[in-house]
Amino acid sequence: MKRLLMTIGLVMALCQPFSDISGARLSGAAQAAEPGADEYAVWLREPGNRERVRLFEEELAKRDLLGVVPTYQILRTALSWRSCRASPFALPDRQLWDGAFRSLKVLKTEIVPRIGPVSIVSGYRHATLNECAGGAARSVHREFGAFDVFAIGALSRDDMIEHLCAWHDARGADLSAGLGIYQLKKFHIDVGLRGYRRWGSDYTIRSAPCAV
Repeated sequence: MKRLLMTIGLVMALCQPFSDISGARLSGAAQAAEPGADEYAVWLREPGNRERVRLFEEELAKRDLLGVVPTYQILRTALSWRSCRASPFALPDRQLWDGAFRSLKVLKTEIVPRIGPVSIVSGYRHATLNECAGGAARSVHREFGAFDVFAIGALSRDDMIEHLCAWHDARGADLSAGLGIYQLKKFHIDVGLRGYRRWGSDYTIRSAPCAV
């Protein structure tokens, strides 16, 4: 039954349009076509990628973070990777990995227990892709410390917002966590790199659905 509810929630999320960070409308079918295991297998065959991912997954395993979501989701770059002519996946240099580990730990231990299963749709973005995708000049995505995430369980968007805002009120300052809540059931999280802050669909605090 739990697996059935998760599947229903994912299908409902995929059947609705949403906006990427640049504001372009994307259909649920476009989200479903975002890079998955097949595209990831192709990317892994590029020189050096498989070995680097092996080392990354070793570090995930040491921190009990392997399997929070599939590794290919952690390495997704941006919803607009095609239009920006960028790679669908990226793993930056090792010195940037700690930011990802901090955010993944919070996703695993504090976010998923509140809102259910998630799917990461954007992690590291290099400067050129970040600019093309409409990211802020100092976006934490450029440091591999941020993730854009969809809640894919059966909970409503209102319930997701309630749980995320309550979490951010209680834990955001201590964790120096940023929380952005976008359209449908998409949100942004980063931990420990830019401090406590929140924003909404226009990327300002004015549109943040959490009470200020």
